[in-house]
Amino acid sequence: MTVLRALAVLVLLQGAGCVAFSSSLPAKPAFRLLRHDIQLTIDPASHRMKGLDRVTILAGGRELREIAVTLNKALVVAWVSRRGALLPFQPGPLPPATALDAGRAHRIVVQLDPPAIAGETFALDFDYAGEINDPPKAPRHLRFVTPSETSGHIGPEGVYIGPETSWYPDVPNSLASYRVRATTPPGWETVGQGALLAREVMPQGTRTTWEAGACGVRSPEVSAEGRFDCPSEGMTLAAGPFVIEAQKSGPVEIATYFHPTEAALADEYLKAAAEYLETYSALLGPYPFPRFSIVENFFASGLGMPSYTLLGAGAIRRHYTQPYALGHEIVHSWIGNHVFNDGGGNWVEGLTTYLANYYWHELKGDSRKAREERRMMLWNYAVYVPPDRDYPVAQFTRKSDQRDNAIGYSKAAMVFHMLRREIGDERFFAAIRMLVSEYGGKRAGWKDLEALFGRVAGRDLRSFFARWIEQQGAAEATAGADPDVHLFRRIPRGDLPAMLNLFVTDAKRLVVMPAGGRQDVAPYMELAERVSKQESVAVQTADRSVPSEWGKASVLLLGGPAAGAAFEWARRGLPPGVELRPDGFRIGGREYGGADKAVLVSFRNPDDPAHVVSLFYGLSPDAAQPVARLLFFYGWNSWLVFENGKVVARGDEE
Repeated sequence: MTVLRALAVLVLLQGAGCVAFSSSLPAKPAFRLLRHDIQLTIDPASHRMKGLDRVTILAGGRELREIAVTLNKALVVAWVSRRGALLPFQPGPLPPATALDAGRAHRIVVQLDPPAIAGETFALDFDYAGEINDPPKAPRHLRFVTPSETSGHIGPEGVYIGPETSWYPDVPNSLASYRVRATTPPGWETVGQGALLAREVMPQGTRTTWEAGACGVRSPEVSAEGRFDCPSEGMTLAAGPFVIEAQKSGPVEIATYFHPTEAALADEYLKAAAEYLETYSALLGPYPFPRFSIVENFFASGLGMPSYTLLGAGAIRRHYTQPYALGHEIVHSWIGNHVFNDGGGNWVEGLTTYLANYYWHELKGDSRKAREERRMMLWNYAVYVPPDRDYPVAQFTRKSDQRDNAIGYSKAAMVFHMLRREIGDERFFAAIRMLVSEYGGKRAGWKDLEALFGRVAGRDLRSFFARWIEQQGAAEATAGADPDVHLFRRIPRGDLPAMLNLFVTDAKRLVVMPAGGRQDVAPYMELAERVSKQESVAVQTADRSVPSEWGKASVLLLGGPAAGAAFEWARRGLPPGVELRPDGFRIGGREYGGADKAVLVSFRNPDDPAHVVSLFYGLSPDAAQPVARLLFFYGWNSWLVFENGKVVARGDEE
């Protein structure tokens, strides 16, 4: 499964319960696409592209009289030819079971005259052009969960086109190799997958040639059987006015493609990427591609493609080099973009999360941080997956909300941790290296993983996979029975420390903000409006009385002491040692003051401890404004102190 598809295309999940492993891939297709050789011209100013794709096709076990490929409806096919002879073709609707958006894509049915004989390899040329103009739309989430939503866009702000754009003739579930020669306007650069074969800077623009389909640092070549070494699930291109910086890390070239405003951060990302590549190559086997690039996107994203990651400008400016960030995208180079998901349940994100977000801390000898990560996996599940909305890991396909994240990423990662403890470190990591070596360029599913881990462990693992993958739920155990957090168990909400995420996930919640239209409450008004719009949460204004409903819900109280009677009501629940004043506050055993400070503190509702109060205010509007924009990124701690918008202290309820 290309990780890009997993993040960018949203589908409905099946109902909860116990599921059996399955695969949705078609059996014995009438033909297969082996290769695309695409000549592409991109004109951002007009949102247009022009393509000429030579598609190499292998006929199946019988005579082939026609083929049908998918293509974006906005791209008009001028002609199709075979060995220079024009062929008749006809647009038509997609079959009902196709996962593509029928509103954007359709079929192109080409008549083969003469027919292709069984087992014949032949090529068709498709000439097509049109407009790709789907500006990214921000997702409806209080914090980043999925990228901004677009099926693909060409515009002056940037270019993003991927398999979900249907920008080249394709068939569902194809695995092919790609060579793309892309021409962009002067000053623009194109980034694709695999090897950078050529880059020509001309007066009329820049022409870049990318080859996706060969493994490692070898030159792209075809095997004796006519099959390409390491096929890809699709080709994604990004383009923009990038500044390129590059360096070598062993045989691998690492590059950054940043806009001029972020170009000074290149060294930080190159250094971090080199360390991740070296570490994970030793753990998982040789890096599967000749190159890895970090590319700045023109919309919010954190997408992993074979040989590069596409990060939004905001993420890049926030130094997105942590194991859960850049490290996660690099591990996808082995897991997800080299070994593909089989189209059934998605195991890729759970294993990647375990190896990157979690295991990095073990590799660095930080046992405290490793334990915190395991604890966070349990917290994530406890907060976002109530028992009546649970479903099995095997049913997870892709992330559309925090519940999916808690099951498909956090729970699945913890399951891999328990599997490692079940069979031992040596066998666990030997199985992962075997997975990479045996399934590179192929698809694997949960059933394949069960068989492989069982083979390496030398025993049947059916009961383990049935319990933890095919069934929903968690172990019913106390913290005392699992003090080091090695078991995936459900923590009751009442046992969690107070935090903003308990407000976010409470069925009964409301926002209270200071009264009046003064300039000093502007940051709180903007925040309240955003929460109301995105989450349909009621917003109330603090005045001289306190409605009884506040004691029966979780409350986000904005403005601190400026909220008057509402603040006096809430402060009854403040933990011992916490003092909040208009000109300063005391928390975590320290005093804070100054117009650059802000604080977020969560505690139990003084009238009902089943709910929480999360109180946020700044000692000036300038202190509150930058935190308010990102407040819901800080949902896991009981309290945080900010200075000029940056966290300077944090802690949890004891």
